[in-house]
Amino acid sequence: MLEVKLRPGVHGCIYWPLAVISLGLIPLAMKSAEKHFIARMDEEGLWTRGGRRIAWGEIERLERTVGKVQGIKMSDEVLVFTRQGRVSLPMWRMENMEEALVYFGAHSPVAL
Repeated sequence: MLEVKLRPGVHGCIYWPLAVISLGLIPLAMKSAEKHFIARMDEEGLWTRGGRRIAWGEIERLERTVGKVQGIKMSDEVLVFTRQGRVSLPMWRMENMEEALVYFGAHSPVAL
């Protein structure tokens, strides 16, 4: 089993003032926006941060997306499409990116 470790999305010097000014709504919205991120992977499939279980055999297609602003890479992720919807492997926020990509590639029935 592999746990996907994420770095914080926003640094503390920005996060805490936003949390105080918004009376805690910004942290809740940020946490809610991460529900489709993959939390862990095992031999049977993957779990999202929202608690949804997806088996490896349910994966229909993969898409790699890179977000750029004025030519500077801001985000990089693998979108995993299933009949249940879409989940994401956010490489731009992962601490263990290499390990997670190798594990995902070895278990996914669809090539990236």
